[in-house]
Amino acid sequence: MTPDTNTTASAVVQRAATAVYVYGVGRHSAGHADHEITGVSGQPAPVRAVEGGELVALVSDVPADWHAASRHDVAAHDRVLAELMRDRAIIPMRFGIVLPSDSAVRERLLVRHAGELAALAQRIEGREQMSVKAYYQDEALLRAVLTHRPELKRRADELERLPVVESQGQRIALGQDVAAAVEEQRALDEQTLVESLSGLADEVRIDPSTSERHLTTIQLLVQRDRRPQLDAAVKRLGQEYAERLALRYVGPLPPYSFCAFALAGEPESWA
Repeated sequence: MTPDTNTTASAVVQRAATAVYVYGVGRHSAGHADHEITGVSGQPAPVRAVEGGELVALVSDVPADWHAASRHDVAAHDRVLAELMRDRAIIPMRFGIVLPSDSAVRERLLVRHAGELAALAQRIEGREQMSVKAYYQDEALLRAVLTHRPELKRRADELERLPVVESQGQRIALGQDVAAAVEEQRALDEQTLVESLSGLADEVRIDPSTSERHLTTIQLLVQRDRRPQLDAAVKRLGQEYAERLALRYVGPLPPYSFCAFALAGEPESWA
């Protein structure tokens, strides 16, 4: 076997021993990483681009038998996306997408889903996802309800003077009225925040509340040049409603809320 043959065989074996982890997809103009970014796995490889028509996938090599499992890998996935998104629009892939080769990335992802991916790339071009989470301060929701509905407090005070057995029905009715008033107040507070911010964003998504204290999470897709206006609006709202709400403002985030890209029929790992 000649030295050239040995080199070729070694390269084939090396490629067969690796798979390709996919972080995201962008337009062809997204190009390669401008500086060294390493990816997931215990032996992280540089992030590189796989081209396919007008699209590119940003990927890195991983061992063929690698399985996404650790928090370190999740953090690495998020870190890579954050680095890539600094100067380009990226459609983020969910954590753990692995394909056997560059050709598989090209054919199964970039070619097969070219139309859907191109539309998503256009949708997020020049835009960022920002997130506003709103939480009630201690007892602030109930205080707001009683301020707007003082008759509920009067009814509660009156019932305190009556025997529980004789006023059971009235107590149940009061509880129902208070619960309804709480939901009305929550809806009003959410509407106030959304209306104050939605004019600065191209698209808005509302995530469901996860607890009694959590009022809402508002996801906003905003043009980069409008970020200063959004930043100022969130700051103003935080100050205006400081006694009632605590706002947590984060981003830019990978635009998952506006890139609902589902690979129907594909397994979690394609390798």
